[in-house]
Amino acid sequence: MADQVQRPYDRREYARALLINAATEPFNVLILAGVVIAGLVIGKVALLIAVGAVLYLAAVARTFFDDDEAQKVLAAERSKRGKGGPPRLDPQALAPPIAERVNQARERQARIADAISRAELPYTEVSDEVDAFVRAMESTASRAELLYEALAETPIPQVQDRLAQLQGSQDPGKTQLREALENQLAVLRKMETQLQRFYDEMDRMTVELDTIRGNLVSVSATTESDSQRRLAEEVRGLRDELGAVAAGIDEAYKDES
Repeated sequence: MADQVQRPYDRREYARALLINAATEPFNVLILAGVVIAGLVIGKVALLIAVGAVLYLAAVARTFFDDDEAQKVLAAERSKRGKGGPPRLDPQALAPPIAERVNQARERQARIADAISRAELPYTEVSDEVDAFVRAMESTASRAELLYEALAETPIPQVQDRLAQLQGSQDPGKTQLREALENQLAVLRKMETQLQRFYDEMDRMTVELDTIRGNLVSVSATTESDSQRRLAEEVRGLRDELGAVAAGIDEAYKDES
């Protein structure tokens, strides 16, 4: 089952939002309006409109490249894109080993967000990709919880013990029961393997998120133009790998069902 995640907020959208913000900034609009009104009053409309246009464009450019305005626009756009999204997974509803890994992923996301906020460039694409990735991790964790609960309800040692009790039986009526238990044991072992794979992959991807943060810290001190896209692609690659883990969990759980 593919995760439906929000399309990343790319640099073109960010630039468009900055331009709209600069063009509609009240102070900038007032400059243009004031000059036009002055032209109407003194009768030199064409000349003052030209002057007003130059002043207006200069004010728009100043707003467009203002760091404080950029951060304000970025925060507003993130807020809008976050509304109406699916509720976040509650780690308290998960088994301890699964909840621990979800919390670790969220901690890394917070560290990455901090690194991005302190970088000179607004790495919105990376931020959105990391958010989508962590949400995918949460979705996979909710599936892993199903495996955990199924294994807890029917522990493998319990099935093995029942099979051991039937090994010496000569009762033909026990044959079908033994076959059913053997099939159940095979499925449970497959589920256990997939759950362990989930643990291993979550641990590895937590390390990968640490690496992404380290790259952000080092890149923020450079002027590498394609750094954001490269890092975003790395996160997308991790999300693709996570999709394979989720598919394996789904398959194992369907076998059990």
